[in-house]
Amino acid sequence: MPSSDWISLAGGLISLIGVGVIWIQTEKLSEQLLMQHFSDYTKRYQEIILQFPEDINKKEFVLRGRDDYEKTMRHMRAYIDLCYEEWYLNRRGLIDPEIWRIWEAGVQTAFSKPAFKQAWEIVKSDSNFGKQFEAFIEKCIQ
Repeated sequence: MPSSDWISLAGGLISLIGVGVIWIQTEKLSEQLLMQHFSDYTKRYQEIILQFPEDINKKEFVLRGRDDYEKTMRHMRAYIDLCYEEWYLNRRGLIDPEIWRIWEAGVQTAFSKPAFKQAWEIVKSDSNFGKQFEAFIEKCIQ
């Protein structure tokens, strides 16, 4: 085999290796971004729920008339906004389906509780998230 053929073969092999390395690096970067994204949303979620009153998960929770109504509603609105962002990202196909399943289960759990149902009624009366998101939350409530 002439040396020019060996050089061409070596060049092709090096190019193939280079493409493989770039592909692996891209996969690793994608995984890192996915983990960062998940971590950022988890942190935001924790910051919100740590501000809720201690009795937020009780069946007898009544939102209206509480001394901490305004503070609780501020954090409920932040939570609902976070839910909207997650829902929207999923709808656009911008998050991993496995992460969405985790988030969706969390939203369903939250909105199965009286405090979140009551807050949703208040928020949806003065906000407009769109019919599709509202239908998603209503489905979570049922």
